Amino acid sequence: MMHFFDESFVVAVCFVIFIYLAYRPVKKAIIASLDARIEEIKQKLAQAEKLKADAKSLLDKVEKELGDFEVRKKDILESAQNSIERLVETRNKELSLLLARKKDSAIKAIDNEREKASDILRFEFTETVLKLVKTYLTQTKNNDVSDQEIIERFLKK
Repeated sequence: MMHFFDESFVVAVCFVIFIYLAYRPVKKAIIASLDARIEEIKQKLAQAEKLKADAKSLLDKVEKELGDFEVRKKDILESAQNSIERLVETRNKELSLLLARKKDSAIKAIDNEREKASDILRFEFTETVLKLVKTYLTQTKNNDVSDQEIIERFLKK
């Protein structure tokens, strides 16, 4: 018969007792290690969630600012368009006034030249008539009234 307490049996029993005794502290160490790992993962997950929320908040803020920028851009373009239209309208009015003044000035210059030409023609006509009258008077020789008196009467009329 075999010895009930041979070496293999004692080693096996010691091994089982070792495992039983080591199981609790090892179990606590493993659980503590797993709990620490779980806590670390939870913290990283919370940090990732916070980063995700921050990124979403930043994205919303950027999208809002982009929308505001588009509105401001549209307002600026409309304002610029209105300013350009007012400037063009103002310039057109100024140009119209300038052209009207130039036209009036040209008309006045033409009228002045016409008056000068008319005066010159009137003067030349008068001179010609006077010469003709003198010539006529000298040729006809009216003795009742002097030539000078006839001319002076003519000029007075």
